[in-house]
Amino acid sequence: MTALRMVKDLERREITLERELGADPDRVWRSWTVAEELEAWWGPEGWATTVRSLDVRPGGLWHFGMGPVGSSEPEVWIRSIYSEVIDHAVLAYVEGFSDATGADLDPESQAVTVEFFGLDPGRTRLVLHTRFPSIARLERIAAIGMVEGWRGGFDRLDRHLEKGTPS
Repeated sequence: MTALRMVKDLERREITLERELGADPDRVWRSWTVAEELEAWWGPEGWATTVRSLDVRPGGLWHFGMGPVGSSEPEVWIRSIYSEVIDHAVLAYVEGFSDATGADLDPESQAVTVEFFGLDPGRTRLVLHTRFPSIARLERIAAIGMVEGWRGGFDRLDRHLEKGTPS
């Protein structure tokens, strides 16, 4: 398991997270584009994710909720609209808070780009860029635990990938 690398660039209003994973790009791509795969690892340690919609294409909706394991309802709902999908290479989307129906409740959504880079056989470098509409929004999201949540999420993803290719 490799460490999470984080760069906060206030000039660009962006947080970039980078992590090497012990699986080939195809396997890592599936972990981001198949609902059951996302539900198996997405979110901080101790949280569960429920995917309501996952339409991985430009203009497609990804709607999910997440919250502490064992709670009856997700605590946070997120609505993302894909802006770019380059098979096995790039996922780009605009995300913001929503409600359980998928209604957009967030006037300050952020743009996310996830890049998948194949390394040595069986290794992938994942680079996640989140660009915020303002420095204030970046600082608010960072303060509620974005980096810590992603650290736990990437740890969960690494463990999920270690289990091998799903059938």
